[in-house]
Amino acid sequence: LVESNLTSLYVNLPALAYYNVSDTSQLRCCYLPFWRVEVAESISGEYPSNVDTRVKFSDKCIVFDEIATVKDEFVKVTCSLNNESIYLDYHAFTPVKRSVKKNVEFEEEENAVSVLMIGIDAVSRLNFHRQMPQTLNFLEKNLSAVEMLGYNKVEDNTFPNLIPVLTGLSTKELKKACWAKATSVFDSCNFVWDNFSDAGYETAFGEDASWMGIFSYLKSGFRKQPTDYYMNIFNKVSEDKIGFEKRLNAKLCVGPRKTIQVLLSYVYKFVNAMRNSLFFGFFWGSSLTHDYLNLPKYGDEEHRQLMENLYNEGVFNRTVLVVMSDHGIRWGEIRGTFQGYLEERLPFLFIAYPNWFRIKYTTAVANLKKNTHKLTTPYDLHETLLDLSNVAQLEQETLRKRSRRLERAEPLPRGISLFLPISENRTCSSAGIDDHWCTCHQTRDILTNSSQVRRAADRLVKHINSLLLQFPQCAELRLYKIRSAREESSSFKTPSGIQYFTVTIETTPGRALFEATVRYNGNTNSFSIVGTVSRINLYGDQSRCVTQYRLRLYCYCIH
Repeated sequence: LVESNLTSLYVNLPALAYYNVSDTSQLRCCYLPFWRVEVAESISGEYPSNVDTRVKFSDKCIVFDEIATVKDEFVKVTCSLNNESIYLDYHAFTPVKRSVKKNVEFEEEENAVSVLMIGIDAVSRLNFHRQMPQTLNFLEKNLSAVEMLGYNKVEDNTFPNLIPVLTGLSTKELKKACWAKATSVFDSCNFVWDNFSDAGYETAFGEDASWMGIFSYLKSGFRKQPTDYYMNIFNKVSEDKIGFEKRLNAKLCVGPRKTIQVLLSYVYKFVNAMRNSLFFGFFWGSSLTHDYLNLPKYGDEEHRQLMENLYNEGVFNRTVLVVMSDHGIRWGEIRGTFQGYLEERLPFLFIAYPNWFRIKYTTAVANLKKNTHKLTTPYDLHETLLDLSNVAQLEQETLRKRSRRLERAEPLPRGISLFLPISENRTCSSAGIDDHWCTCHQTRDILTNSSQVRRAADRLVKHINSLLLQFPQCAELRLYKIRSAREESSSFKTPSGIQYFTVTIETTPGRALFEATVRYNGNTNSFSIVGTVSRINLYGDQSRCVTQYRLRLYCYCIH
């Protein structure tokens, strides 16, 4: 009944008949502004669990007729007919906040580029090709985007694969640097949007399905909003109040729209508000794609339409576009196959840039294109973003010096900008990828009833149970079945007597499916687990008695 454009709410007149409105004088609509409430700083560093989700609504609902210009960011819209409520909706806006950066002077502003990052959760490179052909075609044909074919995830789920992108750190390093425990807020951490903010950019961060968001799922989020524009409180309120069609973890619809449409509409409004400013925007969509292999296709047209609209409006003449995922689907039937094993580890990544950028930074773009077939990671993407926050780093002579330093570096840095030449001989180890996530191995199936495989499976069960020792509410797991086993061999040098196996097992109680890389040391005749143990089927509410994310994958609650 009520729609919004860049700056206004308006009554959708053709919809009046659907709501049985024949006399508009009997229709009363109003909007109620609401906003995120910042919690006072705590000396102890302890904050309530809702520190990032506190909200306050205005005392006054502002009445409007057919159209109203809105200067607030978030509003609740209600309509009544003959004093009976007939409509409820929520709308977000991105009013200009120029004063935020008024004291910052740009360096090299004429060559600087805005950066727009659009993430689609849990979509492998190949599934992106299968499910989103319209978006793929637009990226390739209209934007000449570069696809990174060897982009390899570095950890299990969303958080540890995006922390390297946003901070350049692993989650283990993040905990040491600025995030002491799961209940700590992230305010002390330096994110890449801070680098852009320091360079004078307006910044934005938003995601849908925010209850399970990057910084909010079993975590506390932020005390102060991390970016100039921060839409998560809007998504939480709107999805809680009018979200529906919940499939597993996410509500696919919010009021009359797909949840993903709400996010992409916000992206469009933000980018348009930034027409006279440099901006960095990071937006992450999970609602449609997090749980199902074949649902991304229902967001294909929306993503293509957003890019097409921005393209036609000239936005990409001064904007680098990054479209990406964090990993492939992590459960379901396909995940029980070797194809699914590979796809989980190989998300998609596209980078598009203005034509003038290609001409001015010839060597940087040439390196980017050469790196399409190289092994690359989220750590590399972080270094790439840092270069985009300071494009002087991409000048020909500067880049030549950096390339020479990189050639002589011993050891090689973990993260290497995609604008620098990456070696064909790069290893997973040097790139910060554990063996368990590395896709540079050759593999062969082996018999599940061999003594070595049985010992590897027993070692895996023992390892999982050791993680659960401090949690008496979790059942001790027992091996029920060895589902599959593979021997891994690498083109990289492996120490003598060392073998690697990937085993998939089923345990009871709960019939959980676990997959792990197990190292066999022939010199000591011993087995050890390499990196993380993957859970490759859904656990539902089996682990409701624990709140720690990693243990939720393993715990089967006794009561």
